[in-house]
Amino acid sequence: MLQVDLTFVVVFILVWILVVVLGRVFFKPYLDIREKRRKILEENEKTYKQAMREYESHLEQIETSLKEARLEAQLLREKVITEALQEKTRLVSEIQTEVKGQVAAARDELNLQTEKLKTELGQKVEELARQLEEKILH
Repeated sequence: MLQVDLTFVVVFILVWILVVVLGRVFFKPYLDIREKRRKILEENEKTYKQAMREYESHLEQIETSLKEARLEAQLLREKVITEALQEKTRLVSEIQTEVKGQVAAARDELNLQTEKLKTELGQKVEELARQLEEKILH
C-alpha cells in the first residue's frame, strides 16, 4: 500500500504551485494571444465578406450601367440610321423632282426647236418650190 508521508504532500503542493505559475506565466498569455488572434481572424473574415458583398454590388451596378449604355447606343444607332434613310429618301425625291423638271424643260425646248425647224423647213420648202416653179415655168 501507499503511504502518504510529508514528501508526497510537498510534491503535491509543488506540482500545484507549478500548475498555477505556469498557468499565469505561460498558458494564460498564450491563450490570450490565441484568443486575440482568433478575434482578429474573425474580424478580418467579416471585413473580407463585407468587401466581397460591396464588390459584387459594385460589379452588378457596373454591369447594369453597361447594359443601359449598350441599349442607349443601339437606340441611338437605330435613330441615326432611320434619320439617314429619311434624308436619303428626301434627297432622292428632290433630285427626281428636279430631274423631271429639267427633262420637261428640255422636252419643251426640244418641241419648240422642232416646231421652229418645221416652220423653217416649211418656209424653205415653199421657197424651193417657188424657185423650182420659176425655173420650170421660165
